Amino acid sequence: MSEIIFIASSFAIGFFFESIFGFGGGIIAYSILSFFVEIKTAIIAGFYVGTLSSLYIVAGSHQHFEKKIFLKLILISTIGSIFGVICFIYLPVKILSLIFGLLLIFIALKNLFLEKNLDPNTELELKKKKFSFLKLKLILIGGIAQGAFGTGGPFVVNALKYDFANKSSLRTTMASYFLFCNILRMPFLLYKNEFSLTFFKEIWWIIIPVFVAIFLGHKVHLKIKPQQFKIGIGLITLIAGVKFLFY
Repeated sequence: MSEIIFIASSFAIGFFFESIFGFGGGIIAYSILSFFVEIKTAIIAGFYVGTLSSLYIVAGSHQHFEKKIFLKLILISTIGSIFGVICFIYLPVKILSLIFGLLLIFIALKNLFLEKNLDPNTELELKKKKFSFLKLKLILIGGIAQGAFGTGGPFVVNALKYDFANKSSLRTTMASYFLFCNILRMPFLLYKNEFSLTFFKEIWWIIIPVFVAIFLGHKVHLKIKPQQFKIGIGLITLIAGVKFLFY
């Protein structure tokens, strides 16, 4: 029981921050859990928590959903997510996680130091560069990471952060993306018997403190300044990169 309480606390902390910044809940939770819980157990618990949490965010903030961005994400994310699930089932995670980690650390440092104080004109130019080749690659990698670990958010957010109308549209559209990818993952995980009914009976209640954390995180989200929001994205991306290195 103490392990389940620890899992619940870890995901509540993680999704408090995801509710603020639109991603990172799984990464933060896994960063805590990896010291005490087998990583595949944490990922399966994250699948349950992440799916219901995303549904909760979408239901509560659907008015901020950006349909055009979401629809453009679907094809690339579908390919990446399916490939990622196959990697999760059949391959050791070390090689993939090392590549993901190094790439995310590079992106995070770029965000924190090179893009920290972009002027409005530069940001406008970045907004105009819709779905460049680099963005497409990051979205594909994000799909793979989402399928393999349930943690593709840092890649997708960093690819599209200048495309969203505002921070709330980023939060809601990313939640929709996570929900979509998890629905894609489900048949593969069921087919390979990765789900344990006994395990889900033990952890069903952990979504309750997570919902409370999401509610509180949204209160912070509404008050946070755009510059603080950008720094938060950079820091969570950095945490994600370091975490991937040590999967």
